[in-house]
Amino acid sequence: MTMTDKILTTVSGVLQTEVNQHTSQKNCAKWDSLMHINLMIALEEAFDFSFEPEEIANMTSISAIEQTIKKKIKD
Repeated sequence: MTMTDKILTTVSGVLQTEVNQHTSQKNCAKWDSLMHINLMIALEEAFDFSFEPEEIANMTSISAIEQTIKKKIKD
């Protein structure tokens, strides 16, 4: 499973809806502030690391999540 597939599977599971590369808080009604916290927890568990508060605040789309995780993997 690729990193992107893992992200999409995790996000889809938490939000209980289909998601794709273009999904974000702006275009997904189920991605509210409470779901955002649940999503961050699920992503931390899936990838086995923690996000900083600034990262969490910026991870409002699939592409932003991908960028953040790629950066953490490289560090």
